[in-house]
Amino acid sequence: MKRLVAGSVPPRVGGNHRKQSSPGSLHRGRWSWIWLVVGTALLPFATLQTLIPLTAWLAPVFLLRFTRSQRLLVGCPVLVLAMSGALFVALRGGFFPVVDGLGYYLFVATLGLGGALPFAVDRILAPRLAGVPRTLVFPAAVTTVEFLGTISSPFGTAGSTAYSQYAGLPLLQLVSVTGIWGLTFLVSWFAPVANEVWERGRSGSGVILPIGLFAAVTVAALLFGGARLAFSAPGAETVRVAALAPDRHLSELAYSAPDLSAASPAERATVRDEHFTPVLDELFDRSELEAIGGARIVTWSEAAARTLEEDQTNVVARAADLAREHGVYLQVSMIVQLAAGGSADGSPVNENHAVLLDPSGAVVWDYQKSKPTPGDGHDPGPGIIPTVDTPYGRLATIICQDDFFPDLVRQAGAARVDILLLPSSDWDSVAAWHAQQAPFRAVENGAAVVRPTRQGISLATDSQGRLLGHKPDYFVAEAQTLVASVPTEGTSTWYSVGGDNFAWASAAGVLVLVGAAFRPRRHRRDQ
Repeated sequence: MKRLVAGSVPPRVGGNHRKQSSPGSLHRGRWSWIWLVVGTALLPFATLQTLIPLTAWLAPVFLLRFTRSQRLLVGCPVLVLAMSGALFVALRGGFFPVVDGLGYYLFVATLGLGGALPFAVDRILAPRLAGVPRTLVFPAAVTTVEFLGTISSPFGTAGSTAYSQYAGLPLLQLVSVTGIWGLTFLVSWFAPVANEVWERGRSGSGVILPIGLFAAVTVAALLFGGARLAFSAPGAETVRVAALAPDRHLSELAYSAPDLSAASPAERATVRDEHFTPVLDELFDRSELEAIGGARIVTWSEAAARTLEEDQTNVVARAADLAREHGVYLQVSMIVQLAAGGSADGSPVNENHAVLLDPSGAVVWDYQKSKPTPGDGHDPGPGIIPTVDTPYGRLATIICQDDFFPDLVRQAGAARVDILLLPSSDWDSVAAWHAQQAPFRAVENGAAVVRPTRQGISLATDSQGRLLGHKPDYFVAEAQTLVASVPTEGTSTWYSVGGDNFAWASAAGVLVLVGAAFRPRRHRRDQ
């Protein structure tokens, strides 16, 4: 009689042996397709633009039940198709700036393949393991795939499982230790633990320890987060910060300007006077009003103004005069249209700048966006986050999509920055989703975040992710100014020191689990 290896999935669960099929196994096979439908229906709400936090825990439970109940060569290709279909729903409305056509379908299919890969790893390894190791395969694989995917993706960590948990502040505090990777692991861990109970029952062999360990870690994470919020809140000293997005109608005028790639100097000057100057004048007027009203830091959104390369010096000089006159820190953000841009050789057509002036009118930094969104028309900056010490704490800045890259932003945490300025510019379908990511960077690096946003949601949070100010109505409101009192002292975090160690440990864990699953086993002779 052939004896099963300990921890392996019996044929009735794996469904790999047709000759052993029975009416009961066929019935379970039909149910597995229902679990696929349920899990796929939950997926569009587990990631990207319409987030319901609980679905990120539940969707993998049903999808894992499907792949564990099917042959590998059936379940995983079907899951790729299902995930790709769900992504078409999640990416609706021009969510990512990827041109429609074959390239777009390949892009979505690649995302679907990456999403299905951890399920394939689980399907291969989990039947060969038992107990706690059996439940660790899937979360370690999800964390590893997400982490390695950020290395080559122009969108960084966009779509990470961790971002689905934006609404839970106690759980969010975990990222101050592990980065988003620990939260991704924890959420993904629930699916194999639930499947162990599903397969074996609550009192089944080898189930108690995985359930207990998962529950203990989850409770510990919640207790840590609750204690951090209760006992390590930022200090009471604050600074008044004004975050300005441009007037919606004037911004639309500026960005409706004719193409300048082949324009003469006279034509460029005409475009400047008719399209660019009105929004600049309005931004400077509002900046002055906020300075008079008591703001000590005034910051514009990304791409708040457009200006010509030949006018950039004059715009900075105008900002310096305002900062000097009112004794404020003023950060102006602008898209600079290059005079020689747009040539056939693919050279950049513009530059994306955030320029900070101090109360003396001196330029503190001229930062260029490090991680441009594909199609924005400019080359990346050097990727060095600037800092400056002020009476209101240490300041730093990044721009918009830079915040998809935690390792880049960790420079601010390592420098013990207190307030991170995050000028951004979105579009309607990504506005809420992108704003939900800002608190993650705040908690990871122990810095308050101020995020003035054109075509999106402006907000400010403290260093633990608490919302200090929120302005969601860019597309309907006339006023585009957010004012918030922001703590002037941040906090230190483990993540700012250790970086992505948890992600690397997860990758190493996958290798260890592979070795454990395929190590030679010694069998006793049957008596």
